[in-house]
Amino acid sequence: MHLTTQPSSPDLTLHFAASTDAAGRVGQGLKPGELRLLARHEAHDEALALAPTTPADAREVGRALAKLARELGARALSVDECDFPAALAGAAAAAGWQDRRYKGEGAAGALESGEMQLHVSGLSEAERRRVEGLLRGVTFARELTSAPANVINPATLAREARGLASEHLQVEVWDESDIQARGMGLLLAVAAGSETGPRLIRLTLPARGQRRKVIALVGKGITFDTGGYSLKAAAGMYGMKNDMGGAAAVLGAMAALSELREQVPEGVEVRAYVAAAENMVGPRAMRPGDIYRAANGKTVEVTNTDAEGRLVLGDALTVACDEGATEVIDLATLTGVKVSALGNDMAALFCNDRTLAAGLAQAAESAGEMVWELPLHRPYLRSYQKDTLADLKNSDMQPAGASIKAALFLQEFVTRPWAHLDIAGNAEKDSVATGWGVGTLVEYVLAQG
Repeated sequence: MHLTTQPSSPDLTLHFAASTDAAGRVGQGLKPGELRLLARHEAHDEALALAPTTPADAREVGRALAKLARELGARALSVDECDFPAALAGAAAAAGWQDRRYKGEGAAGALESGEMQLHVSGLSEAERRRVEGLLRGVTFARELTSAPANVINPATLAREARGLASEHLQVEVWDESDIQARGMGLLLAVAAGSETGPRLIRLTLPARGQRRKVIALVGKGITFDTGGYSLKAAAGMYGMKNDMGGAAAVLGAMAALSELREQVPEGVEVRAYVAAAENMVGPRAMRPGDIYRAANGKTVEVTNTDAEGRLVLGDALTVACDEGATEVIDLATLTGVKVSALGNDMAALFCNDRTLAAGLAQAAESAGEMVWELPLHRPYLRSYQKDTLADLKNSDMQPAGASIKAALFLQEFVTRPWAHLDIAGNAEKDSVATGWGVGTLVEYVLAQG
């Protein structure tokens, strides 16, 4: 869906009524976020919604508008002036996305949302640029997450990241020899069973003016997770192409921030680190009981090869801190029990710094994404430290408190203010990739004035 600055001859126009306004009684019974088709004319259609009173209402209206437009086959949409036009426009533009790249020729069928034009009265030029920049990042993240594992592996993910390189965005890729030279034994261990091998993808958006802050975004990039020798059941393995949802969100955020570079506060540099690997079974694959040395010198005994995300993140977090990040934020589809605790709509937030936690919570709210903070209860780490020859185990094989324990494991690899977002269940909804996290990261960076 393309945002237009000037209204065209619309196929569908959306009007608003106040909740106290009967609008000729036609609007009676409408609920916030609902649309009602008012009239169908030969040249265009008209719909009605209650005027949104919150950004959340506006997003619901936007999603409903995109749905109605597809049903009617409308190509040009016009929306009357309302509060929160950017929230409405962003939701409408993102709502209709579908991945049709793998359909046969002529299978697209219905009108694609990308063919639609949307004009929202009251949307400023700056807001339009911000919505479009964010949409680019979300779409890029969705395409990466949605792609099958025979298309996106560590090497091709690195290739896609290289495609983001521009005058303002620098991209560097470490291959297996580079990773080995840096001592990233955990990332190497996870990738050992794969023919593709690992990649460490680094992107940098330099600061405008004198650098005063470096925000590092770290993404888990497991492009497919079989569970390794701790093999997943068939039902649990299907869909594991999505185990790089954190990496996709981080790369999507960098794509959006590159588009919005002039809105990034002066002095703020943003870096991204994606630890990419496939967790496969093979002659060189890690085994339960193997011990590996991490980039920070700690040793880890692998008790569960299906707890691999925390391993690749541990090395990437170490590198981000060692390279001078002021603060570090990681995103990962990390633990299944997070879904049991919080479902698919909200992410679990763990943080060792109150200012960072508050900033991320506010950014998530601004983006229309939800987070819920869980505690870093230090005593839970003891079960990862006992009965092992190494400094740590990667799992105690107990589901109770598993999301907290995984976050505590990651904390062993950071030396800066740090936040961990467990987005298990968020990266896909109803079998459609969401790009969850792009909005939160972008809003957080843009708020660093």
